[in-house]
Amino acid sequence: MPRQALEIQADDYTSFLFKGPPGFGKTLAAASFALLGPVYIAYFDKKNPVELFRFFSRFGEKGKKILSNISYDLYSSANPHEYLNHLWSLRTSNPYVAHITDSVTTLTAAAVNWSQAFGNSTVRKETQPEPSKIIPGFDEYKVETALIAQSLDACRLLDCHIIWIAHPLPSLKIEESGTTIRVTKVNNIVTYGSKVAGMIPPNFTEIYHFSQKIEWNPGQGNGSKRFIVNLESSGDEFAKSPMLEGTGITELDITNKFFYEVWKEKVDEIYKHDQAKLNPDPNNPIVPNFTKKW
Repeated sequence: MPRQALEIQADDYTSFLFKGPPGFGKTLAAASFALLGPVYIAYFDKKNPVELFRFFSRFGEKGKKILSNISYDLYSSANPHEYLNHLWSLRTSNPYVAHITDSVTTLTAAAVNWSQAFGNSTVRKETQPEPSKIIPGFDEYKVETALIAQSLDACRLLDCHIIWIAHPLPSLKIEESGTTIRVTKVNNIVTYGSKVAGMIPPNFTEIYHFSQKIEWNPGQGNGSKRFIVNLESSGDEFAKSPMLEGTGITELDITNKFFYEVWKEKVDEIYKHDQAKLNPDPNNPIVPNFTKKW
């Protein structure tokens, strides 16, 4: 039976795509959801997410609580299929309040490299791939596309916050039309296939671009770095926030703060205001229940 739009309520959980250069605070922002309860990080980027301990250890007992609520597994080109299996296993039993993939950029590279290590057998080759297989072929791109498509599908079925992290890769797009050649700069959020880059953003409600600002203090002759989360597109960097759109809030300053606390304060404020227009009881506004598991 069709549903009425008037019955739509704010989801208890939200899907986020965090994008920006390495070192701009995306992993730390995602991990701050551990204030709610257990979170899981599927970690592809480095050998270990050492930045988590370095940052959260500054905040005493609150930071200790966050660290104790974070679990993670390391993934690489040796086991991207285990990442997908893990996602599907959570459908029947999901203990996490947030599931984080860090990062989808490296995940796509891992999928292609994993596929290149196979021949006609399902057993991984122990020898080096043939020189001709150094360059990915059509089969490798199909594996990348299938893995991402199935991962997105699995994430939609999980009862928790979903956060994917991406590191845009600058490249040039060349378009030819008759005697005219047009060259434009693009920032792809994946390593290889262009199809996958287009598949990912529509699956996320909130897309935030992480940036930095340097504030110069002429009196003291020094500057301070601010960590900013952009909620609107700027230049060739896209972003969106349906949850905060039209509120005048275009960015969040998370310098030495927990992203989750800054974000939730703004969302609660806006939803209380919006629900007051529809709710006959202004003293009992409806707000998203982000802690329903806990």
